[in-house]
Amino acid sequence: MGWPRSVNWLFRRRDAVQMTGRRSGKARLVASRLLVNTIMSSSRFAVAFTVLTSALVAAANGASTESFGNEVVREMSLARQNPTLYATYLEELRANFQGNLLVMPGRVAMRTKEGTRAVDEAICFLRGTSPQLPLAFSPGMSRAAADHCAEQSGGGMTHTSRNGSNTGDRLSRYGMWSGTWGENLSCGRSGAREIVMALIIDDGLRGRKHRHNIFNPAFNFSGGAIGRHAAYRTICSMEFAGAFVERGQSARETLIARNN
Repeated sequence: MGWPRSVNWLFRRRDAVQMTGRRSGKARLVASRLLVNTIMSSSRFAVAFTVLTSALVAAANGASTESFGNEVVREMSLARQNPTLYATYLEELRANFQGNLLVMPGRVAMRTKEGTRAVDEAICFLRGTSPQLPLAFSPGMSRAAADHCAEQSGGGMTHTSRNGSNTGDRLSRYGMWSGTWGENLSCGRSGAREIVMALIIDDGLRGRKHRHNIFNPAFNFSGGAIGRHAAYRTICSMEFAGAFVERGQSARETLIARNN
C-alpha cells in the first residue's frame, strides 16, 4: 500500500441549517430533534478529496454499494473511537519507508511528497486525540456516494456534478440532511483500511482536510461507495452529515438509530 504523487483539491463553504431551511420547511424541525451531538455555531461545509495513483490496485470485486459503504464507515469509526489503536497501524506502515519511497512487499515502490514526516505527524495526531462517537452508517448517503462514483467513472475528479449539483444536493435525493455536510474522494485505492489510512496521513495536503472530515465532531452520519475509474482504476466517495433522515424514515427513528 502506498500513496504516490497526489493532486489535492479542496472546496469549503460556510452555511448551516438555514440553507436546508430555505429548501424545505422541515429542516429546522429536523435539526432541533437530531443535532444532539452536532456543533451548530459557525458550521462549515468541508469537502475534500485526494487523487492517489497506484501501479497495483485491486478492482472493486463487485462489492455492493451498501456493503462497501458500511465497511468504510466502520473503518472511519474505528479510527474515531480508538485513535491510539489506529496509530499502531500507521507505525507498522512507517517501517516500509525508504526516504520518500514507500516500499511494500510485492508492490511497486511509491514516491510520496513528505515521506515519514506526514506519517509521524498523523501518528502524533492520533495519539493526542480523544476518542469520539462512531459514525452512524446511512444507506441513503451510500447511494448518493454511488451516484457520484458512477458520474466520475469516465475520469472525472470533482465534487460538483455535471448538472452543477453539490454533495448536499446529492444527499437530498435519498433523505434530508441538516447541520453540515462534507465529502472525501479517494482515487486509486480499494480496501477500506488502505483508503482511510491514506486520508488520515493526507500526504502533501496542507491542513490535512481529509483527516479533518473523518474526525470532525460535527459529523455524525456517513455513507460510502466505491466504483471503477477510467484514469485511476477505482474511486471511493465518502459522504458526511451532521444529521440525516433516510427517505421514508421518521426523525424519531433516525435519532433512536443514532443513539443505539
